[in-house]
Amino acid sequence: MNKTIVGALVGATVLAGGCGTMLREAERLAVQSSPTIGTPTATLPGSPTDSPPGGATGTPGRPGAGDLKQAAQAALAAVPGSTLISIETEEGGTRWEVQVVGKDGTEHQMDVEAGKVVTGPTTEEEDAADKTKHRERVAAAKLDYAKAADAIAAAVPEGRVTELNLDTEQGKTVWEADVVTPDGTKHEVAVDAATGAVTRNNATTS
Repeated sequence: MNKTIVGALVGATVLAGGCGTMLREAERLAVQSSPTIGTPTATLPGSPTDSPPGGATGTPGRPGAGDLKQAAQAALAAVPGSTLISIETEEGGTRWEVQVVGKDGTEHQMDVEAGKVVTGPTTEEEDAADKTKHRERVAAAKLDYAKAADAIAAAVPEGRVTELNLDTEQGKTVWEADVVTPDGTKHEVAVDAATGAVTRNNATTS
């Protein structure tokens, strides 16, 4: 708006005795019409554009058995029709050593990292007795590795399952596991592979 018009508005307002509302309106119009004054744009702290992309999913060492299951699924896919009998990693590690057995009891070993098989699978050289033992344990296990891992994770809340093996204990087929909690406590847990009952849960501190 032209300064002459603004001045006329102000003068008219003063003459009319309206020193309040009209004066403020005239000033507002003058500011809006100025080419050197604009409305700045700014990104407020904490807005979506400030957020870094990506997330923390899949972080090694997270509680539970999620990363163990991911590695197990990759290993089982590498040997169709097989059954997992052993999986383990170092504490906080990202690579898993996995053993699966085929329907005939033949054992296959491989390494899995980030959900992908990176080494193997290789076939273990075993005799007929070893293959029979594998088949018998697999047949006796009503719980697969995933259900066993869930039972173990429930027995040790906030713990990370670092090792899981199908074995025999006191004449029973069991899933044995090592679980590490954030405070460094290591739990040795056993689950009856037929019933799902936790039969042992020993804790040791390093």
